Amino acid sequence: MQWMLAAILICGTSVFVSCTDDNSDNPVTPDLNVAEKIIGKWMPVEKNGQLLPSNKKAVYTFVSTTKGYVSVSFGERVDKGYFWREGIDVNVAINGNKITLNGHPDENMPNLTVTEVFDITDINASEFTANYETTMTVDGQVVNNEKMVLRFTKVTEDYFGPIWCLWECTGISGVGTFNDANARLAFYMNGTYTYWRKDTDGEWKSVKTREFQEYFVDGTLLATRWKNAGEDELREWWEISFMSDEEMVWKALRQNEDGTTSEQEVRWKAVELDVLPRIVGKWITSEFKGQPVPTDQKRVYTFLSPTKAYYSFSSDLIPGLADKNIWADHTEFDVDITDTYMALTLQPDEHTKMVEAFYISDINAYELTADHYISILEDGKVMFNSKDYLSFTKVTADYAADILGTWEGRCTSEGSVFDDGQEHRWQYKADGTFVYYVKDGDNWVPSDNTLNEYFVDGTLLCTRWVDKGVENREWWEITIADGKMYWTALRQNADGTTFTATFEMKKVE
Repeated sequence: MQWMLAAILICGTSVFVSCTDDNSDNPVTPDLNVAEKIIGKWMPVEKNGQLLPSNKKAVYTFVSTTKGYVSVSFGERVDKGYFWREGIDVNVAINGNKITLNGHPDENMPNLTVTEVFDITDINASEFTANYETTMTVDGQVVNNEKMVLRFTKVTEDYFGPIWCLWECTGISGVGTFNDANARLAFYMNGTYTYWRKDTDGEWKSVKTREFQEYFVDGTLLATRWKNAGEDELREWWEISFMSDEEMVWKALRQNEDGTTSEQEVRWKAVELDVLPRIVGKWITSEFKGQPVPTDQKRVYTFLSPTKAYYSFSSDLIPGLADKNIWADHTEFDVDITDTYMALTLQPDEHTKMVEAFYISDINAYELTADHYISILEDGKVMFNSKDYLSFTKVTADYAADILGTWEGRCTSEGSVFDDGQEHRWQYKADGTFVYYVKDGDNWVPSDNTLNEYFVDGTLLCTRWVDKGVENREWWEITIADGKMYWTALRQNADGTTFTATFEMKKVE
């Protein structure tokens, strides 16, 4: 079957034709009522009487007699087929017992056409068997043709939603695996997941060396793929044999190099997060969709208790709202926490309202990870909606008091608006304003900038000022110790690349 099965399973359209034989000398196959019995989810389990390994499986879902979709992951032979298709739509037509599917399975090869014919010989409520033929053509020329007998079983469970949880491995049996007993997996609603390992101190830490981690669940089939930095993409395939609120069991049939097969099993337990006592403290956004958050997009959430909190954030542009910005300096917001769900409501001005929802998948002494939904409304009208997943790190220092006073220093890297090679001086006052000084000969004199406001929350420093009628803003993450202050910022270029800007200064009398 090789990669053809994957190509077959994801073809773009499906047409079913009659299998009636007009030759009266041949027996006529009775009508098996395929149109009624085919509705539901089906997974191939046998090819020519031999069990299919889990990495050769896919899921067909027939929603109706005219509409369906297919999910498949295939990645063993990258040179001939490398597919990741979750719930791809197919058109369905049914006529008699024969099913014909035609499509272009590879979006990178529009001249490739795959035709597959399922001549169903038996079907009931739990399985069907078919004589199967596939033909592959490129620009109309046949390049491959195969025939086989396939058996499908009906899938009665769908674990697409129940898997959204944090799971900890409790046992492994069978052949080797990428997973081990020192593993946690958090699955998110947006099709990504996080892999956690316990460090030498006994704390769970998310693995940061992966470029991406994606998964899909369709029925009982779980497919994952990930890429470690600088390495080839890796994939896994599992069948979820059991799932409850407390436990999940994966099973897989693996094919060895000599053609023999081995069974494998991994057991997981759901992790109770105990959010309420752990949420208290200060948290800063660290990752957005698995990528580091630029400093100008960072936010600080401080939970004084599970019902009382405040929020600090500076933004010179609100998506969906022209000529709008946010300056939230320790702004209180409403918070409601139920189990692992957290809802926040913030109203920075009388016209603008922000509503955030977090479905927390993991929280410990260092990190918090959650599916995140945000809506921004203006005068009751939704102007912006977004969903993603966010990671936070806990902030153990707060430099709001330490920054008071006068500081002098220079940029120590490229990429800052202050990158002129000169010394700079700021005086930070307790009322949330600052004075920026410029050199006049050997003397420091206040600049003619106006507004000149700042706030520090945790390690985040945000400033804004007006220069020649134009408002400017800056964002830094700071550290203060022994009379010195260090600024660091992750900046994002217009092309999406990033760089780091740094500043160093000392306190002066």
